[in-house]
Amino acid sequence: MLKIRLRRQVKYRIAFLLLTIAVYVLGFHLLPEQLTNTREELSLAVVTALYFVLLPVLYWYWIIKIGAQKPWKMLVVLSLSSLMARLSYPHEVAEYFEFIAWLRYPIIAVLLLIELYLMVSIIKGLWQARKASGDPRLTIVEQFAAMAQPEPSAETVKRESINPNKPSESDLPPIPDEKRLTLGLILATEPASWYYAIPYFSRRHPEAIGSLNLLSAKPWHALVVIVGLMAASAVSYSLLDGISHIAALFVSGLLLYSILLMAANYRISRYYSLYQRADKLIINNGMWGFMVVDFTQISELKLGHFNCQVSQDDTTHSDAPEILTLGRGEANAQLIFKQPQVYYGAMGQLPESLTVVNLVVEDPQALADTLTLSVVLDKAS
Repeated sequence: MLKIRLRRQVKYRIAFLLLTIAVYVLGFHLLPEQLTNTREELSLAVVTALYFVLLPVLYWYWIIKIGAQKPWKMLVVLSLSSLMARLSYPHEVAEYFEFIAWLRYPIIAVLLLIELYLMVSIIKGLWQARKASGDPRLTIVEQFAAMAQPEPSAETVKRESINPNKPSESDLPPIPDEKRLTLGLILATEPASWYYAIPYFSRRHPEAIGSLNLLSAKPWHALVVIVGLMAASAVSYSLLDGISHIAALFVSGLLLYSILLMAANYRISRYYSLYQRADKLIINNGMWGFMVVDFTQISELKLGHFNCQVSQDDTTHSDAPEILTLGRGEANAQLIFKQPQVYYGAMGQLPESLTVVNLVVEDPQALADTLTLSVVLDKAS
């Protein structure tokens, strides 16, 4: 029987997505075209409270606080609620959200730029992937990490000379600008897809030192997803062609183009889920997420059986923080870091700082043997 284990953060994200869809659908069904009586005004007040009070509050707590995201992402739910208000409110109230309608012109311009970018990025992605010697996403992370590492000040140098045993500021992990890094990872996903999808482009890729047990690494899973995308493309074109031929071409073409991403997801999951690049351990959870860990930041590699809960004396079992588990099944390896390391989830859009990560490895002992010179092994009974 297939058991799907979701962490607390993921459960809240799914719950918020479903609730948001339900609230907006309810708003479109409850609100009238014009306000004519008290009941309709009451419906408007209720929907407004749902749009601009309930959803932002839940987003703040479920996504930002529990999910450990940046506060600026509140703009996402506020902008979306404003758009829904412009489309669903009665005319005399919706005009106050007319500023959203004015945004259609820059939005059209942005869409045209996206179309142009897709054409250019396909050609550029092919060319870059042809000469690439590694994952383009890692290049983005390394570039932003180098930009975030400040030069030591004269006062810092003086302090380190007086207390050489005290950890210096330069020893701390760099903190890159998340907004710029997020955009960089979005752009890097394109050449990374080409790089992994076509074996010729990734022929110089470092050899794997282990393999995560991932569902996306199964050939039958990749086949089902690709066939599903092809079927969805055909159905979407037939449904949208009578409404808008351009929309039908765009949606069906986008679904077909996603096959490239699915092919890359299969190959990276099957062949490159765990590998070493220079002095760093790379952990790939398919194309969905990845980690870049310096070997000097690994405190321990434990082998055994591990659950997703952190055992702490000052917390109950239900309140203990959950550990990210990469792989399908029961975790048989655990990495403990000296300092928090970033897991770039959702293709870099949901970064998380982690001190412990569980792995479901096909051969944990082989992974341990490979990392013996870099980490301290501690087998858990």
